[in-house]
Amino acid sequence: MGKGKDLFGHYNDLGKEKGPGSEEYNYAGVLFQALLILGERKTFELLEEADESGKKLSLQYTATDTPEGVTLI
Repeated sequence: MGKGKDLFGHYNDLGKEKGPGSEEYNYAGVLFQALLILGERKTFELLEEADESGKKLSLQYTATDTPEGVTLI
């Protein structure tokens, strides 16, 4: 889980550095939402899996535009 936590921090720092409107900032927001939806352990595990497979986390939405889950894309 240490690597996932480090990745989370890395993407969060990049988002802060690049600022609002940047891809990095938006992805940091996705990761924060994933943390709220899935919890720390599952989010960090998915981040590690994404890093190993060259993918990113993405939010899944309901018909009412409410985030309901997280997937790798």
